[in-house]
Amino acid sequence: MKLDNTIVTPLYKQLEEKFQKEIENGERPAGSRFPTENELSEQYKVSRVTVRKALSRLTDMGYLDRKSGKGTFVAEKKLQRGLSKGVIGFTEMCQLMGVKPGARIIKIALEDPTPREIELMHLESDGKILVLERIRYADDKPVILELNKFPESFSFLFSENLNDSSLYEILKEKHNIVFNDSSKTLDIIFAASKEAKALNISKGYPLLRIDSILQDTNNNMFNLSQQLCIGDKFKLIV
Repeated sequence: MKLDNTIVTPLYKQLEEKFQKEIENGERPAGSRFPTENELSEQYKVSRVTVRKALSRLTDMGYLDRKSGKGTFVAEKKLQRGLSKGVIGFTEMCQLMGVKPGARIIKIALEDPTPREIELMHLESDGKILVLERIRYADDKPVILELNKFPESFSFLFSENLNDSSLYEILKEKHNIVFNDSSKTLDIIFAASKEAKALNISKGYPLLRIDSILQDTNNNMFNLSQQLCIGDKFKLIV
């Protein structure tokens, strides 16, 4: 595609739209190195100022990642994570963005609840809770370490296939259980050895921690959820 200086659209905007289209259709894949300003200036016969403006706008929009001393790279697509009170599962979020969801069980077990968990989940003091820990994948890359806790009555989950499947879809479609409201708290932590190994990141890498308390449509079943998300792979929607 040649740039056209006879039309109203500025040259930097033409470049921006061209590169954006190439990134979106996969011609320039995530992680690939972008040409330098000099190379693009020579290729398209425009000034470096024009190139720089186009690249800066693409960087601001999240299409490019400019690394000091290393160059410019096509940015990885960030997953959009909503923080509203409504409940949307990881699988549905991925499907809406055209990303392949996945999951692998690390642990599923019955355990004794803590006093705080008894209070939050409105449990009897002598009951157990079902603890489910999974790694969540987007396009086969680990992005979340997920921990769910349910009342002991959810022991039927032991017989379900929870690898590469939607937990909330199984609850809804097979057991008529729908969690429709939640409260969330959010903070930043740094990966310990366990999280680093599970998510294939370095120890100390920043993680977005989202703690949620979910309740079903009848307000009598509760789910405690914690998600440890690789911080730079998500964009929060408030």
